[in-house]
Amino acid sequence: MARVWIVDDEPLIRAAVVAVLAEVGHEATPLESAEQLYVRLVDGVAPPDLLILDQMLPDESGDQIVRSLRERPQYRDIRVLFLTALSEDDAGRLTDLAPVLSKPFDFRDLVEMVAELTAEPDAPEGAPV
Repeated sequence: MARVWIVDDEPLIRAAVVAVLAEVGHEATPLESAEQLYVRLVDGVAPPDLLILDQMLPDESGDQIVRSLRERPQYRDIRVLFLTALSEDDAGRLTDLAPVLSKPFDFRDLVEMVAELTAEPDAPEGAPV
C-alpha cells in the first residue's frame, strides 16, 4: 500500500485519519505542522506517495506548502489531498492545486479518495506484467 503523511494540527482528526488509513493497509505518518513536514522531507526519509494536508495550519497554510513543494523538483510530484474545514467557495479555490475533502467528512470518502490518488497508473499496452 501507500506511504501517506497526514499534516493536521487537530490531534483527534490526525489520529483518526492515521488509524483508518493504517486499518486499510497504508503506512500512515502523523505530522502536526508545516515545520514537522519540512524537517521530515529534508531528513532524507523517502517522500510520501500522498500528502494529506490541512489548509489551516498555525505555521503555514496548506496552499503555501503545496506551492513551495511544486517549486522544488524533488518534491514536485508528491500527490496532495487537502482536508479542510473551509467554506465551499474557499475550498473550491484549492482545487486548482489538489483535490479537496471538506471537514466534516465520511471516512469512506477519505479511503476512496486515498485509493484513487495512490493507485498505480495502468501499465502501457504491451508492457510486461
